[in-house]
Amino acid sequence: MNFPNFPPDFGSPPLLTAAAQMQGKRLPPAPPWLIFCPQASLLRHAVKRWRGKRVPGFFGETYLLTKSDNRVAVAGGFGVGAPIVGVLVEMFAIWGVSRFVWLGIAGGLQPELQTGDLVLGETAVRDEGTSHHYLPSEPTVASSTSLTESVAQAISQAKLPYQKGATWTTDAPYRETAAAVAYYQQQGVQTVEMEVAALLAVARYCQKEAAALLAVSDSLAGGVWQTAVPAQLPEQRLAQALDALVQVAKEQSL
Repeated sequence: MNFPNFPPDFGSPPLLTAAAQMQGKRLPPAPPWLIFCPQASLLRHAVKRWRGKRVPGFFGETYLLTKSDNRVAVAGGFGVGAPIVGVLVEMFAIWGVSRFVWLGIAGGLQPELQTGDLVLGETAVRDEGTSHHYLPSEPTVASSTSLTESVAQAISQAKLPYQKGATWTTDAPYRETAAAVAYYQQQGVQTVEMEVAALLAVARYCQKEAAALLAVSDSLAGGVWQTAVPAQLPEQRLAQALDALVQVAKEQSL
């Protein structure tokens, strides 16, 4: 059986569109950058540190960061998984956002990865459903080269060590089997999460840029699931990365 079950015709117009759902919403001018903050503590940090002003009309919570000179918005509280991220990317693109960055936690697949290590995603394995409705079905989807380099520049300036690599996006965290983990380890894939492939694919479909920076939390590298120790470190690293990204976005407006 092919996937999706009904092969998509990418030239055929959808009946329900983000543009239709956005019609009539009274929104402020869109920022060029939007940072997804799936962890609640990261969203709180962004809103407090950069003085977030709530923007209604989107799933979850969206804030325009006024201390970024309104160049960055953040989104969180929208739940888990690829479908909601795809919906939000389309809605934010209609609003006028052009650059999307995902700052989230992920499971480590390689034994050398430690709690809190940062991985800048160059590609994502498309083991979820959403991306295949937006782009022809290929094994992986790549991040935006220019935006990935901007993220790399920001976190380097903040003296945050990182490595580049691939991430495995799956819809089924309780089906991350020993065989699958061993396979992706052998392929050199660094991390596993549930959203990045959809983010990259939908952004490309919308002709926007997208990148992902992941902080290792738990680990599956030894064939046994191990929780993060210390638990707070991944989100602390992401908060530092967010501050660096907002600063770069501000500088680009000068």
